[in-house]
Amino acid sequence: MPRNARILLERKICHHIVQGINKEYIFEEKEDKNKYLSLLKKYYKKYNIDIICYCIMDNHTHLILYSNSIKNISSFLGIINSAYGRYYNKKHNRVGYVFRNRFKSILIKTRKQLCTCIKYIHMNPVKANIVKRESEYKYSSYNDYINNSGFLNQRILDFLFLKSQDYIETFKEIPYQNIYDNKVRLEEKLYEFMEQEKLNIERTKKDKKLLKKFIMYLEKNRYEYSKKELATIFEVSRATLYRFVKKVKEENESII
Repeated sequence: MPRNARILLERKICHHIVQGINKEYIFEEKEDKNKYLSLLKKYYKKYNIDIICYCIMDNHTHLILYSNSIKNISSFLGIINSAYGRYYNKKHNRVGYVFRNRFKSILIKTRKQLCTCIKYIHMNPVKANIVKRESEYKYSSYNDYINNSGFLNQRILDFLFLKSQDYIETFKEIPYQNIYDNKVRLEEKLYEFMEQEKLNIERTKKDKKLLKKFIMYLEKNRYEYSKKELATIFEVSRATLYRFVKKVKEENESII
């Protein structure tokens, strides 16, 4: 491994996940995504940040960042999220927090892990059925790599591919892996819950009281779950389910 790559890996490269409070859709409109992207462009050089990868989804954004200074990364994300929070609150005539906690950071230790993470991030809109191909999504760095544009620079390309020439095929062939697949199998957990409560499985159909109780069970055990799948099981709309989830989270927070 070249010396410059070894130095980078000895320091910290992290995958940062910034999410809307209560998983709300804070980047739902095109102008919202464009605003967040403009803030990245405005501040990344000021804080001496390399933006290796990004993808702005409807309720969260993924960023792989590198800097010589961890403090710079923290300051960079802090100022961007504060500025976006002010924009979002003004747009929607609201007050309060926009983002969930601060941000989640996952340390990347090897080049292979880094490439896998880049592929995972670029595949987010494909797996969410927003687009069919990574290249169709306008709010990720995928096309930056294809066109050698955007936030990319010589150092990033040399580090990732050991050279910056003829890297595109190597980039396209990075295998996909769902590296954060920790969602529970809802059907299994539902049967487990019904057995625990001594209830008949047929009662799940459109039973909103039972739905709320099951959501409380999932939240209490800190299980991650697909809201779309849960809405299908209980035969309710996703809007109804989101209201139930939000209510359960608010009740849990008031208890704490």
